[in-house]
Amino acid sequence: MSNNQNVEITPEVVDLVVARLETLPPNISMSVGDKGNFDLRELIEHVKDRDEVGKQIIEMQLLYLQSLKELVPAE
Repeated sequence: MSNNQNVEITPEVVDLVVARLETLPPNISMSVGDKGNFDLRELIEHVKDRDEVGKQIIEMQLLYLQSLKELVPAE
């Protein structure tokens, strides 16, 4: 993974990403680079399979979560 090359994709990371995806509306679809569009069920399956698409989704979620710690509270 580009910015998370040292992050091991553990079962806990997969569970976290799946849990985050399950909070999305069931009718959502997402485009993943040049791999195509995927519905929510397909996204979850790719994450669980840890295939190329799943790894991209995991990377995107981890980058988002890491960016949250960079936020500065409003005064």
